[in-house]
Amino acid sequence: MPKGGYPIVLTAEIATMSDTYGSSVVGFASAIPENYFRDWVAKHFFRVKSDGEGRVYRAPYGLAKVEATLLAHGYSRDDVIIADPYKLDRVIGPNTRILGIYVMDPLGLSFGSGILYWILKLADLPYRGLPYIAKSFMQVINHPAVKAHRNHLKIVVGGPATWQIVDTNRQGELGIDVVYEGEFEEDGPKLFDAIMRGDNNIPSRVVAHRPVPPEMIPTIVTPSIGGLVEVTRGCGRGCQFCTPTLSGMIRSLPFEGHVDVEMKLNIEKGGFKEITLHSDEFFRYGARGIEPNPDKVLELTRKAYKLVKSYGEDYEVTTDFTTAAVVKYAPKLVEEVSEYMNEGGNWHFIEMGIETGSPRLLRMLMPGKALPYKPEQYKDVVEEAIGILNDNYWVVVGTMILNLPGETDDDVMHSLELLDRIKKLRVLTFPLPFIPMGALRKRDFTILDKMLENPLRREFILKALIKSFEEAKAFSWLITRKVENFIVKRLIRYIAVGSFNLVLNRYKKKLGSLVEQYGEFKERIKEKINKAVMSIRIDPEDDNK
Repeated sequence: MPKGGYPIVLTAEIATMSDTYGSSVVGFASAIPENYFRDWVAKHFFRVKSDGEGRVYRAPYGLAKVEATLLAHGYSRDDVIIADPYKLDRVIGPNTRILGIYVMDPLGLSFGSGILYWILKLADLPYRGLPYIAKSFMQVINHPAVKAHRNHLKIVVGGPATWQIVDTNRQGELGIDVVYEGEFEEDGPKLFDAIMRGDNNIPSRVVAHRPVPPEMIPTIVTPSIGGLVEVTRGCGRGCQFCTPTLSGMIRSLPFEGHVDVEMKLNIEKGGFKEITLHSDEFFRYGARGIEPNPDKVLELTRKAYKLVKSYGEDYEVTTDFTTAAVVKYAPKLVEEVSEYMNEGGNWHFIEMGIETGSPRLLRMLMPGKALPYKPEQYKDVVEEAIGILNDNYWVVVGTMILNLPGETDDDVMHSLELLDRIKKLRVLTFPLPFIPMGALRKRDFTILDKMLENPLRREFILKALIKSFEEAKAFSWLITRKVENFIVKRLIRYIAVGSFNLVLNRYKKKLGSLVEQYGEFKERIKEKINKAVMSIRIDPEDDNK
């Protein structure tokens, strides 16, 4: 370690920095409030692997990209370190000028924290304090080493949840010098150069509006948590509430010299036997527009499969995100990819932003979500897409959002109808709260409580959670499959299944009572929708319309 500390120290919330025993899925427990985690328990659960001086062996992918960009820009590993948040006292010193913190949920205001609030509230379980991921951010900000050297270092916060700091106006209160939003590769090094030079005109907020070209994106040098390897950026579907929308149209990274390099790093140095090809819409890899390019997707899949198998038959490759529309549009492509990724009938999770069953909200807020299909066809598209994925051994993790801007009871009824149509499929239907930014300023759950008090929305949340926990229980072995420690794996699975049973029993009782109380009200809304909207079904021979 350089004498006097590293000039640039990169780290993250303790929960975000943890590899949670090799399973990124288990990491979602970070949204659980602090009254369920004593610090000594959390330190064992949210462990961070690092060497003696505090350099981590695995890092969140976004933070690994920041490090790689700075190294490519000309800084050395004596200048930059991705540090264990438990060991900041070993890396911060008189020479430190920048503390860069990567944030996923610094104030506990994310969708994930909102759903945990609903889960506990509906199960009549206490919710006290901050989600642990937010508490762990405060532990970094208030670390004694940071305070001891605060007069000569600047705190720069970046990552997908910087909006929380900006929209709550808490940047000054938290002592954050710069909030960085957007892609780092072009504007980020310039900011760090200015801070290192001691410039006095450093902006308090930097927004990188320009999506960077693929050739500007360097390969990581620190293995990524979860064995993640980015293969695309952006999406291009234009959902107004979604971060990838800010990155513009989909851009694909080349396999040779980029994807293969990061795969090898994660296997050889990171110790992973499963590599996840990360994309906001994997089946559109190589596409120039909305329609997929099957040849490019299959070429990538085959090359990635061949590479992992060169290390042994027990090595695997998978992916993490898709949309319903592309699966419905290209079922043969999904089948061919799955033959490699789910070889031998092995199941994997794949995420899908379902969001809503309302054609009106789709047209208003998500103009590209259903393309090339029409918003009125979207419920059919979702149902068929999940079926196609299930047939090819994918368990879908499908998010559905409540309280979208302008949402009405009719819109919620459409989502309830969609829930009913997919209830027999292998899908975890997580209800997420869309919370207007201004409502977060007081750091309370008023809006979340109001949604629970509304009988229609309460029914939706209960039904969605019941379906989610039923599937989570059935696939508990898949949730814990990658946990590296056998004893920890058994313990987590035992606690998880017991918790699933507890909440399921309580939710089902509450749902039965709720339906009895307002059945007549719901029937009136149904009748109104049936009169106003004729359901449009997709003709199997009309896929390309």
